Amino acid sequence: MPHTPPIKIRELLKKGMLNEDHFFQLLSEQNNYVDIKTVRDFYMGLIRVITGELRKNGVVRLPHLGDFALVKQKDKLGWAGQYQRMILGKYMVKFYPAQKWRQYFTKLSEKSGLEGKLDVREKFFGQILE
Repeated sequence: MPHTPPIKIRELLKKGMLNEDHFFQLLSEQNNYVDIKTVRDFYMGLIRVITGELRKNGVVRLPHLGDFALVKQKDKLGWAGQYQRMILGKYMVKFYPAQKWRQYFTKLSEKSGLEGKLDVREKFFGQILE
């Protein structure tokens, strides 16, 4: 059975939160309203750098954010019909957030008051998540 993420992707898509244009608009606002095409070109360049470094070194650090790494899963024993076989591990891209970033969100969750107790998705959807 596939893993179902805790975010409701269809609802976020309907509200336009996962739209590329929305993301680039927010990024443009953070950079003093730079042209969206310029922001998009810079972002795509960043993606090419990350992809190239992952291919070459297997790890790339994004300052103040965290590290992306190519990690190989362990080989495991599995069933193929009525026979047991070794299933070879695959390479996966994993993200390891920076310690300061983790600490920031940990402190945010410990805050008293409404902003600390509610999940951001709960504020957005207006309902309590399980």
